[in-house]
Amino acid sequence: MDSPIETRYLLAAVILAEELSFTEAAKRLKMSQSGVSRRLSELEHRCGFKLFDRNNANVVITEAGRAFIEEAQLSLIHDARALEHGKAANKGAESQLTIGRSPYLDPSIVPALFSVRLPLYPNLNIHMQSDFAPELEHGLVTSKFDLAFIANPSSNRKLTTTKIAESPFYIAIPEDHALATKESLTLGDIRDCTWIVFDRKVHPTLHAMLWRRAAEEGLPYRNNQNVLAAEEAVQLVAENIGVAFLTKAGALRAKGNGVTVRPLVDKELRVELYLASRADNRSKLVSQFARAFMRRIEQVLAPPQMFLPLNDSSVSPIEMIAAKHKPMHEGIGPNADVLKIRSRKGESR
Repeated sequence: MDSPIETRYLLAAVILAEELSFTEAAKRLKMSQSGVSRRLSELEHRCGFKLFDRNNANVVITEAGRAFIEEAQLSLIHDARALEHGKAANKGAESQLTIGRSPYLDPSIVPALFSVRLPLYPNLNIHMQSDFAPELEHGLVTSKFDLAFIANPSSNRKLTTTKIAESPFYIAIPEDHALATKESLTLGDIRDCTWIVFDRKVHPTLHAMLWRRAAEEGLPYRNNQNVLAAEEAVQLVAENIGVAFLTKAGALRAKGNGVTVRPLVDKELRVELYLASRADNRSKLVSQFARAFMRRIEQVLAPPQMFLPLNDSSVSPIEMIAAKHKPMHEGIGPNADVLKIRSRKGESR
């Protein structure tokens, strides 16, 4: 097609896809059913393929239509954001970044995030919102978030990701448990325990990884407990219901009330934190902020490494956070060269 498709055509297609009814779509668009039908016919003529199969009773989206509607929705969202940002700038509003954060975000990263200063954006306002991994990824793709901190993101060609850090899982156990004498634990150590684990919807990728490793180790699935938050898990541990899988962030909050934590030593079960953005994000603000943050976080995570105490007096090197930078894709934003900078630093060491 030689020219962009007008918004009115995209809107008609998206609403019809949502309603699957010309009657309901016409009500939402405040136009006649024949007008909606005519607009869709014109759109399909321009596209050169059918978006919907329709008769007097049903409207069904074609496979080509599904692909088209997915991108059309993003286009409408971007149009709305462009208008919103333009109005805000016109009124002299502060620049704003909306950043999604994983519940697994290491606490030390938050002050580093808010310490970033950009000379071109002196009044930058950062708004953070916590969510589970699937929602964070979807929020980036749909422009709900400008950036997001995601633990173990799925492989998604629409996202650009940069690895910030990694840490082991931790096992929360009662202080008087027989395993409390160990400095670290393996999956085999907790074979006979009831496992308290995060629900699949919290993080599908890590959840699947955990059960795959259990199967590989020949560990049977028993009447385990699923939770949504670390606080729930710790409460169950305190009640002697079982042992809980926690991230470093959860482990830092778990100490006390008769509960202690030990790092889980496993060849694959690691929590890897990434900074992510939409791959086609052309925002200068997003690019500059990401680059400045990566420089700042390198100082925070640089040696000497951080440790999580196992008890009041001991510190174990097993628990260190490794500041590794292994991107899935090249950098954050169109002008990001931070990965190249870090690569050169690594070669010089």
